[in-house]
Amino acid sequence: MELVVNNDDQMKTGNMAAPARPRRANAADFDTAELRAGPTLGQGIYLVVAGPTPRPGANVKLLPILGGPQPEYRQIELAWEARAANDHDVSIDRDGSCGAERYEKSMPLSGLSGTKGIELVGANGTKKFNLTGH
Repeated sequence: MELVVNNDDQMKTGNMAAPARPRRANAADFDTAELRAGPTLGQGIYLVVAGPTPRPGANVKLLPILGGPQPEYRQIELAWEARAANDHDVSIDRDGSCGAERYEKSMPLSGLSGTKGIELVGANGTKKFNLTGH
């Protein structure tokens, strides 16, 4: 199962909720989010998120919001923190020049879903994924 999400298209069509205010001061933007089957049979579904790195040297993380009663959609927030000076990735464009940094993060969803699914929360919006098949 694979689902690709483009925030710009969804914001234009009204299918994505724009954030009133990011939950975290260090929230990160995302431009694609998809569900993928695990690399081997039986590994379940993974959330894979990609986007621009908020600033050079930033480390982006997926943080599930746990605790309390099980919600319909378990929130998973995108947040970033500064990396150590020697722990730095730089992307190289196809022409060999250094380009803007990007991130791609993934997380297994086994045991993290709400009763209906998950909700990805980034600085530029939210996206719900229904995992119940209904």
